[in-house]
Amino acid sequence: MWHLISAVLKSLFRIIWSYFAFLLPYSKKIDKIDLSKRYSKVRNLVTHVNKNLKLDIIVEGKENIIDGACYYGNHLSMTDPLPIFNIFDKPIAFLGKIEITKYPFAGKALKVGGGLFLDRENLKQQLKIMMKVQDSLQKQECSWMIFPEGTRNKDQQLNIPEFHHGTFRAAMKAKVPLIPVVNYGTFRILDTSCSLKSYPVIVKFLTPIYPEEYEGKSTEEIALIVHSRIQKELTYNVRPKYHDIMVKNHKNKYSFNKIY
Repeated sequence: MWHLISAVLKSLFRIIWSYFAFLLPYSKKIDKIDLSKRYSKVRNLVTHVNKNLKLDIIVEGKENIIDGACYYGNHLSMTDPLPIFNIFDKPIAFLGKIEITKYPFAGKALKVGGGLFLDRENLKQQLKIMMKVQDSLQKQECSWMIFPEGTRNKDQQLNIPEFHHGTFRAAMKAKVPLIPVVNYGTFRILDTSCSLKSYPVIVKFLTPIYPEEYEGKSTEEIALIVHSRIQKELTYNVRPKYHDIMVKNHKNKYSFNKIY
């Protein structure tokens, strides 16, 4: 609890200032302001918040990062986008659910950073949004980050839920590299039961799947391939590494079996 209170107090002025200085005004004139400028401001704000949240971001597979690619990651927490801003200095936009727009800070930040939002009750709107993602990728405006589970997995011990294969269609039609991303540790950031000296988050970028590799394959096939690669890496490498870090640095406060 105390680490969240401390982070809020340390970040509050910056958040309020940013909200009125650029988040709110920029959100009303998105198309009139260059994406790089918008993303830079959002990134600076988020990295400031991350520092106050005491995130220890461990990045692996940096050599697999490609500008203008589409990244697909497992979804464990509403805080999953936070470490991504630290990692990418060039614009990367997020595809999220439309409910996020109701969150004053997060909704505005993701929107100003180039993000788009899907209404899961409106198929026509979903198709329109995915066409925008495809167009953005084809024009190489920015990279995109998508969580194809559609909703977060509330039990980090379970296997990753099935991916929605439709989220792969835009990137495949745009013929850009698809990069699986393993994300682990974000579920602990908002834990109010104890405060740690730092909160390890592992983000691992796996080998890209290039257009020539997925040509002729269906979205269902690609969704299964990406899901399998992420699940395998999470199970055999990322979870054990995270466990070792927590035992070494936070043994007295760490419980592997805790569900968030």
